[in-house]
Amino acid sequence: MKILVAGAGAMGSRFGYMLQKSGNDVLLVDTWKEHVEKIRKDGLSVTQDGQYLGQFNIPIAYPEEVEGTFDFIILFTKSMQLDSMLQSIKKVITKDTYILCLLNGLGHDKVLVNYLDKKHIFLGATRFSAGLNGPGNVIGHGSGLIELMLLEDSDDKKKNEIIEVLNQAELFSELSKKVFSSIWHKVSLNCVINTMTTLIDTNIGGYGDFSDHDKITQLILDEIQAVAIKEGIDYDRNYVETIITNLFTGNKRNHYPSLYQDMKNKRLTEIDYLNGAIADLGRKNGIKTPVCELITYLIHAKEFIQSNK
Repeated sequence: MKILVAGAGAMGSRFGYMLQKSGNDVLLVDTWKEHVEKIRKDGLSVTQDGQYLGQFNIPIAYPEEVEGTFDFIILFTKSMQLDSMLQSIKKVITKDTYILCLLNGLGHDKVLVNYLDKKHIFLGATRFSAGLNGPGNVIGHGSGLIELMLLEDSDDKKKNEIIEVLNQAELFSELSKKVFSSIWHKVSLNCVINTMTTLIDTNIGGYGDFSDHDKITQLILDEIQAVAIKEGIDYDRNYVETIITNLFTGNKRNHYPSLYQDMKNKRLTEIDYLNGAIADLGRKNGIKTPVCELITYLIHAKEFIQSNK
């Protein structure tokens, strides 16, 4: 299958490598110059669970260089870059193209429908994780699962072909009617783990080792749950708490989440699509979210002090 991965950061690079390894024609697309040029020159360096796997020649391009058509586009841009990326590559999006959006945060479906029919748009939530150790160097952690759904269901057999392609690449995927719930559950995880590791400057295990971490977690989840219920989301608080707790003792304990990595590399973060989005929805629904608002301001303050771009 001919696949474009738009947003070739940590997750995009990991997915691109795995899809190429299983025999697909993959093109990575990104705007980060050092990353693009490093991969063009030396290939993508891949390490999985501490084992170096080698350098892999995967084609990569800047958005304005993309040509041709693609069967399947996977979106891994930063949330605030989604619309600009789609604008840059819209010339290669046809009526036959399928898109899978796996971005962090809320509200992306409202952007996607401007570019493609709902029957060709997958929304998904994934528990795969990855990091970058500098340009052109991706580090994978463990395995995971992708839950996905079409915004509007279809009898087109290609949707099943896409799921089969993902599974053949060991990007284990399944259709689910609970994707919106899963997206909110993942947002909850990120609103806690991504922000706290960034603000106290530690990895996931470091936050878990703090004796009062659960008090902070509960304050954040109280607000998210209240907003989720008002938004009509089937929200499983116990599930979210279990996932967070398991991170502290599992193989992702030493992982630094994406928001932490963005802050470390002086890039703008996705906070407005996480705690900021919860605060916005809280205002819309008449629900007070002082903790999420404070966290959003603190992350923006840190971006300002560092002159993040």
